[in-house]
Amino acid sequence: MSLKAGAVATDKCPEGTNADSLGRGLAPAGPRKRQQIVLLLRIRRMKRSIILAAFCFLSWTALATASDSGRLAIAGRSGTLGLGGDVMVNVLSDVNVRLGVGYFNLDFDGEVEDVEYDVDLDLLTFPLLVDWYPFENKFHVSAGVILNQTEAGLAGRYDGTLEIGDETYTAEEIGVLSGDLSFRDVAPYVGIGWGNAFGKARRWGFMTDLGVAFIGSPRVALSATGTLAGNPEFRANLAKEEDDLQDEADKFKIYPVLSANLYFRF
Repeated sequence: MSLKAGAVATDKCPEGTNADSLGRGLAPAGPRKRQQIVLLLRIRRMKRSIILAAFCFLSWTALATASDSGRLAIAGRSGTLGLGGDVMVNVLSDVNVRLGVGYFNLDFDGEVEDVEYDVDLDLLTFPLLVDWYPFENKFHVSAGVILNQTEAGLAGRYDGTLEIGDETYTAEEIGVLSGDLSFRDVAPYVGIGWGNAFGKARRWGFMTDLGVAFIGSPRVALSATGTLAGNPEFRANLAKEEDDLQDEADKFKIYPVLSANLYFRF
């Protein structure tokens, strides 16, 4: 994940801190720790690559098996999951399956306990949904899961001094105050919508969906790179600040999903 530039009080790296650890918001690390960090980053990127490869394979399989029978459709999508698309397959007369992808980036700021943060959110999702048409019209009920590969970075913004926990610290003592939000990999989804790519109407049209994804509370992790990064009292106060952020993050367990699709049936 990336953190917004200019979100720290000083542009000079504290002694013992490398540029990679600043960019990721990590405390100063030795060679072994740096190797662990690099390995973690590679695992995250590998997981995204595997999911993307699986999406392409399943889409190709659907195209190869259903395109000749009029049971395959593709769609472009825009909504709260960002810009993306879907591959849709008609498996029964009243049941369709959808596999999609969506992405958007959002930068915003917020304040928690008088500490201001810049937030960089990269939302990457892969919905896998089943649409059921209980009536002889375009109304459908949807259920499934959303594979959630979202990443978010935090960067504390302050000038001169900053109160963390129960104490006030200088910029040199804090260094770079930053962190990340981690999300569950799988979020259940339920919703309703209007539109059917495999109805009796023309081969192209529109679909809309309204639902909720149960993403769970994201986990918050904070770190600092200043001269007191290893001080037990400072770390205890940093943990209190982390708890305050976690209390705010616990309010966001459900994510609203609203989308509009333009589809074409083969």
